Amino acid sequence: MSRILVAYATKTGCTADIAEKIGETLAATGASVDVESVKDGPDPAGYDAVVVGSGVRVGKWHGSARKWVRSNAGALEGKPVAFFTACLTMAQEPEKADEVRAYTDPVIEESGIEPIDVGLFAGWSELDKFGFVSRTILTKMEAPEGDFRDWDAIAAWTREVAPKLGAGEAA
Repeated sequence: MSRILVAYATKTGCTADIAEKIGETLAATGASVDVESVKDGPDPAGYDAVVVGSGVRVGKWHGSARKWVRSNAGALEGKPVAFFTACLTMAQEPEKADEVRAYTDPVIEESGIEPIDVGLFAGWSELDKFGFVSRTILTKMEAPEGDFRDWDAIAAWTREVAPKLGAGEAA
């Protein structure tokens, strides 16, 4: 049975929920899965594969996620690693998927880790979950409010990437 770590960075909880769904879907394939925040400093050394994700602010992954990938690059090297990005742009303008995908490029360049796949998921814009500055920016941008996460799309991506992570065929 494969041991898989799903590590994530989040500010509002949106990406944590996505990571949990990824973990749940991978577990359904028979893999042993741990889902942990990068802030808790999970050690990827004891895992067969790793999935790392982050929300996006101002076109960048959270600094804690970038730092975790960089500092664990040695332990990640040689393992299947998949990245995922949660971004409101995917809900507003799905045709900008290439732009959202490019938010992982600095992570790849900084760490030297070439992911086996990159999942792109819509996030949420629930203003009560954001701080004052973020709320103000989102309001001025006239960002739509709501939870735009597509749980079926997240599960489908996870089932597709599972064999590449050594998790076998999804149930």
